[in-house]
Amino acid sequence: MEEVREKRGLAYSVYSNLYPYQHGPIFVGSVATKNEAVGQSLDVIENELKCLADQGPTAEELENAKSYLTGAYALRFESSSSIANQLLWIQIEELGIDYVNQRNKLVEAVTLDDIKRVAKRLIEADRLITTIVGKPTATKAAGAPG
Repeated sequence: MEEVREKRGLAYSVYSNLYPYQHGPIFVGSVATKNEAVGQSLDVIENELKCLADQGPTAEELENAKSYLTGAYALRFESSSSIANQLLWIQIEELGIDYVNQRNKLVEAVTLDDIKRVAKRLIEADRLITTIVGKPTATKAAGAPG
């Protein structure tokens, strides 16, 4: 988000999520931008993922992520349906009855070396599956103009 939206002003929104399903985790990202900026936005995203795989995050980026993840966790329990959703997910993923109490400690225990090792092993920025909706210009996606 920082590189695509904040620094370059290419997108209205940009985000990614990791869905750590037990039998097949999925990394999903999205960018909402004007047609003329699709190609550049995708290039920046791919480059950022390559940098993450090659170098990992900085210590500051890791601390910011930990702060966000631990601070925002309580917001997942703001309604009866969100509480039920969290408890169901914990059960489906077999995380254990004490996961709610242990989760933030687990996040805090992640080291920079852990992140770098996993990023290098899992991120393959040149193998992204990209779906484009709209009429983009100047993209290298199969079937897209430009």
